[in-house]
Amino acid sequence: MRTIEVTRFGGPEVLEVRDAPDPVAGSGQVVIGVAVADVMSLDAQLRSGWGREWFPNEPPYVPGTGVAGRVLSAGPGVDPSWVGRRVAALLPGGGGYAERAVAGVDTLVAVPDGLRLREAAALIQVGPAALSLTDAAELKPGARVLVTGAGGALGLPLVRLAAASGGHVTAAVRGAAKSAVARRLGASVTVGYDEVAGEFDVVFDGVGGEVGAAAFERVARGGAFFAYGVPSGSPAPVDPAAAERRGVRLVGMEQVQFAPAEFRRLAGRALTEAAAGRLSTVVGMAVPLREAARAHAALAARELVGKAVLLVTAEAVRHHRHGGPEVLVPEEVPLPEPGPGQVRVAVRAAGVNPIDWKIRAGLLGTPLDGPAGTGIELAGTIDAVGPGVTRWEVGQPVFGRVPSGALATHAVADAGELVAKPDWLGYEEAAALPVAAETASRVLGELGAGPGRTLLIRGVAGGVGLVAAQLARARGARVVGTASERHHAFLRGIGVHPVTYGDGLEERLPGPVDLVLDASGRDVVELSVRLTGDPARVVTIADPAGAARHGAVFSSGSPGVPPAEVFAEVLPLVRAGAVRLPVAEVFPLERAADAHRRSEAGHHLGKLVVNAEAVLPR
Repeated sequence: MRTIEVTRFGGPEVLEVRDAPDPVAGSGQVVIGVAVADVMSLDAQLRSGWGREWFPNEPPYVPGTGVAGRVLSAGPGVDPSWVGRRVAALLPGGGGYAERAVAGVDTLVAVPDGLRLREAAALIQVGPAALSLTDAAELKPGARVLVTGAGGALGLPLVRLAAASGGHVTAAVRGAAKSAVARRLGASVTVGYDEVAGEFDVVFDGVGGEVGAAAFERVARGGAFFAYGVPSGSPAPVDPAAAERRGVRLVGMEQVQFAPAEFRRLAGRALTEAAAGRLSTVVGMAVPLREAARAHAALAARELVGKAVLLVTAEAVRHHRHGGPEVLVPEEVPLPEPGPGQVRVAVRAAGVNPIDWKIRAGLLGTPLDGPAGTGIELAGTIDAVGPGVTRWEVGQPVFGRVPSGALATHAVADAGELVAKPDWLGYEEAAALPVAAETASRVLGELGAGPGRTLLIRGVAGGVGLVAAQLARARGARVVGTASERHHAFLRGIGVHPVTYGDGLEERLPGPVDLVLDASGRDVVELSVRLTGDPARVVTIADPAGAARHGAVFSSGSPGVPPAEVFAEVLPLVRAGAVRLPVAEVFPLERAADAHRRSEAGHHLGKLVVNAEAVLPR
């Protein structure tokens, strides 16, 4: 198996990939197939050589004290029913930066259904700490609470729990990104460390040093000061006599240090609360195991929002047989590796299209040879580059199409199929564009839509229909579109003349039409040919059989217009507001089946998107 070793004390560069024998579970132990390893600030401090008077680790050693994954084997004295279960575990002796890790059953916690392993790993250490601190604080509604280091891994769940208790939370953070996340999780006020003012009933100090000392001075008489953070290098230097004179209760590191039974109680509670949407941190960086040095460098830069985690596996939504949406299952899979001319994308969002559920249902006649992914468009950041790729670099935001498998945390794409995502375009909006924009551009080219032409779009409220309508208008064409009446107001707002579906369409049209794009698949090709008088002026993307029967054109995705050419035209229109593609609904990755159900039901305006990030707070 692969591990990450601290080869000597020093900077992040001392973390190196090593091969090691597979571990064997001893008495009272299990072997975990690690999916995600937690990265703590303490890991980076110990790697540098700090704290040797308290921590005995000497290089070479494998760091990492928290993991999540599946139990592969159980040693003597362990209930064999643990094998195969999803778990998170504390590893007091380290060893978590590895593909497999040994954990004592006394620090093993089952991961509830519905909670992703990434979130379990991110919370396995800070979750119990946050609950212990807020329990001890006995927060009351209206309490004035200060959290220092509020944009960090432990600070964010503290902000959320304190806000949920009715406290008025001031989050002391560094930088706009951390401030924004702290506000999202419930902070009433966010300030820089040198801007803290007023008095507080409770102070949670996650920084220590001078910041902690200054925070202590802000504790009101009879208040409480929790000093648990040491990223500055030392705890807050607080004079106990001064605290006694002001009646301030001092609580130190002992509040976040647990015996095994207490850890399991708090960890089980933390994961249960997370599964219910009431507790969370933020995963600000998730990188492959072999790139642990990147995570440590991000911690050193003090710019990371929330947690960093190391990934041994990816998550992908797959199906093992054709059928209904219920055949879609989120699974742990090996991290895909890019080949020549390819890149790997850490997926932030993926679009859902009708072709996805048609493939899943077996309607296209494609045989299923083993488990298959789903989804053909995505947006995210490049996190690995294959041989021969010079255009892209790790960390660049991109969007585009993939052959299949976009509904995943990581997907491999051909380098030429991706486009740089501009900063002004959100990931969910970007993920909605590739199929719609490329299909619309291709079909309008085949139809010759332009000035003096009237284009009828059947099913104009879908992704392709909306982009095609607005792109055709930008090229000078007049656009009429069929849609449910509830979408007519939006369509009028983008310059489309809407008409309802159903019998009598010819009478409802505002005049003759020159061209027809069928995006509905509602067996409308025959009428479309009759309306134009020429089957060559009818293109369908949804009814190949109808096109064959009536001589119309069925347009598929090949060869298509190059993405760079498509988006050279489309992106300026999107930024100017001349092309608007609403996101009808966003689903988390674990609800991909619901996204397919909604797509099959139809009648939504715009696109459906799956968010592949960590589950957002509810």
